[in-house]
Amino acid sequence: MHQLITPTTQIHTPDHEKSGIYKITCNTCQKAYVGKTSRKFKSRFQEHIWYIKNNDPCSACALHILNCRHEYGNINDTTTLLKQINKLTLLLPCEQMYIQSFHHNNELIPEQHPNEHNPTHLTSSFSTCAPDGHLMR
Repeated sequence: MHQLITPTTQIHTPDHEKSGIYKITCNTCQKAYVGKTSRKFKSRFQEHIWYIKNNDPCSACALHILNCRHEYGNINDTTTLLKQINKLTLLLPCEQMYIQSFHHNNELIPEQHPNEHNPTHLTSSFSTCAPDGHLMR
């Protein structure tokens, strides 16, 4: 009976343990790379760092750091989970909306090109991602 009436404490999951849309901010120019992952964000961030350390421009983020000789930082200082998303079908459209927004505000690294011809921008009436990760019309 005691277990039923005792309030449960919610465990806070750190953002780097979640999946969704994220940004990595360049320490030198303060421009951002926007990406998506269906895995823990920490795993994806470590891949970006591996590319940089191994001089492998496999992502626009790594290409930016390597070509411009800019500095990257640790996960706590340079990254932000923009939106937690667990539904795989929403990752790409939400990522594209954030990329477009950062590009429009001149906050995107130049190595990351927004997909101007993405069908979700041309044929849909989606305007934003809701807090629950669903697209709002």
